[in-house]
Amino acid sequence: MRLPHFEFLPLVGLLAVVPLTGCFWGEADSQVFFKVGADNVEYYEDLLYPTDRKEEWAEMFEGRESVCEDGGDDCGVEDLERSDLLDFYVPFETPRVRGLLTQKRDLQVTAHLDVGEAFKALTDDGYDDWAYLEDTEKVYGREGQGCSVEFDGAERTGIGRCVRSEVEANEAAYRKLSEDLRLVILINLPGEDDIRSTRCQDRSPTFESGDWDYPRTLRINYAATEPVEVEDGLEVYGGEDDPPLALCDIEVYARLQLGSEVFSANFYGQDDEDQDFTLERINGDDETLLGTVELEELLLPGEDGDARVKGRFNVRFTSDRFSVQDGSVEVAGDFDAEVRLDAEEIEEPDRSLDLESIDSDEQAR
Repeated sequence: MRLPHFEFLPLVGLLAVVPLTGCFWGEADSQVFFKVGADNVEYYEDLLYPTDRKEEWAEMFEGRESVCEDGGDDCGVEDLERSDLLDFYVPFETPRVRGLLTQKRDLQVTAHLDVGEAFKALTDDGYDDWAYLEDTEKVYGREGQGCSVEFDGAERTGIGRCVRSEVEANEAAYRKLSEDLRLVILINLPGEDDIRSTRCQDRSPTFESGDWDYPRTLRINYAATEPVEVEDGLEVYGGEDDPPLALCDIEVYARLQLGSEVFSANFYGQDDEDQDFTLERINGDDETLLGTVELEELLLPGEDGDARVKGRFNVRFTSDRFSVQDGSVEVAGDFDAEVRLDAEEIEEPDRSLDLESIDSDEQAR
């Protein structure tokens, strides 16, 4: 059983379909890594690469074999690595960040970046951030005879080198990409809606910024279940058969959207290599734990001072449309935004439908 999505999405869903106009109120500096492979490269057409480069991208990823991790020609099955997978870096530094209180009085931080702007930033920096794509110790960075599908096995240039060469040779085309790369972080601020269940009735019905100490580590746990006890009294999230997490214990919901592709955040600790990732761990001074948002500062409208939110995050996302293995994204960074109450600035989308006409069409079918 999972929590119904409508609990948190009355305004999130609205923002997903309505272009945001007017002034923005903050900034974010992040790094985004898309897991791109032969199985999902087609989904990124006109998103991470322009349509007129579709054939080139398809050929770059097509027909790539599994190869030995050490670059040799003779290894066991356990040492083979797929050569078509790439963690594709996109810089996500943007001044277009909004901090808004939703109708439910939760805090929503939304950061926007046109993909073309990200490629322009890479170009202006001489692709310094893409140096990793030419790491000869990695399968994706190996040197070869070329990127074409006519080359096979050890002769073929690594997919990372091929992607970099493709973008560098066609910079103008990539700068024209206009899709909005949108990161949404919705922080649950305790309130009346959260204490209605029997498990939450002992909680306070009101919340002020001073109710928390900062820095405050919040877990990405929207789809999580109640924690269960494991060895030595430690607690971790339960499985699908366990009860859903109570509303008053939900801390953060997050998603990443690029065109029609929606990536949902994996909750705190899920699928992480560190199997000791428990609810008891907190962030250190030099790291942000996977699946968390760390608030460094929060002051809400109506309280003394300028309403503001600052924080950092480290989130792993999985695509809602393609495979877990190939459809993933990792985002780490920070945000700093003014918090506003300007819900009236967001226009209601046109939802006028001719229901009689729709019914007639359905009956005709």
